[in-house]
Amino acid sequence: MPEKLPELERLLVSKSGQNVGYFKSAMFAAIGVYLLGTTFWRYYSLGITENAVVNVIFGFSSFFVLRYQKLSYISPEGIVRETHTWISHHREVMKWGEIKFITIMHKHNEAMVCFERDILGWKVFFEDNQLDGLKKIFKKYIPDIDVNDIKPGV
Repeated sequence: MPEKLPELERLLVSKSGQNVGYFKSAMFAAIGVYLLGTTFWRYYSLGITENAVVNVIFGFSSFFVLRYQKLSYISPEGIVRETHTWISHHREVMKWGEIKFITIMHKHNEAMVCFERDILGWKVFFEDNQLDGLKKIFKKYIPDIDVNDIKPGV
């Protein structure tokens, strides 16, 4: 099992993160148990191997999905995206120095913040009540970067 990633300080956690919810976890567990159980039962009792490989792959894959977690947050190093599963842990950091422009677009009670760099940027969602703290972080770490705040028309 790979080692966990060292913790980074989380200044502001975004709404973009994903966890597999309890209902989805129960559904994936039930699908995995059904696929593996019926496949092994058909093999040991009836000797049928039709679709066995496919069912075993999908059965184990459904258990793999149970531990999927995606997290996006702001840290002193920059904007961080992390993905955790049973097997792997991956972290991607967009450092403050890479950011060329920031656009904030509002919709209902949330805001999409586009962090643009050379070619591709990132879209990260935040709650409207987090924007004041986000702008303070921008002033502290990247005061020279333009922030374009697009508010919906009236």
